[in-house]
Amino acid sequence: MEIRLSRPCVEDPSRYIAECHLGRKLDINKLCEILKRAGVKDLKCSVKLGITRYEKDGRSVMMYQSGRVDIRRIHDTTEAENVMGEITAMVKDAFSGKTS
Repeated sequence: MEIRLSRPCVEDPSRYIAECHLGRKLDINKLCEILKRAGVKDLKCSVKLGITRYEKDGRSVMMYQSGRVDIRRIHDTTEAENVMGEITAMVKDAFSGKTS
């Protein structure tokens, strides 16, 4: 999985937005249920738009039906890799079975 730091965050220019792709599409209904059960903070789900947004350890995470993931307020790629590992493990049952 390739992770790239795309640009500095508007709220804190010393941190970055990490962009990556899970390689598979997500079922947003399943994803929202998994995130609700996990008790993530400030969860917002839009099945119609195919997106979820929530807070995790001081970071804002946006996950798209396409499998794209954006994580705001990341320091470096190592931190992004660790967060992506946690996210992937948490949402593995939300993959739709289709590759993107």
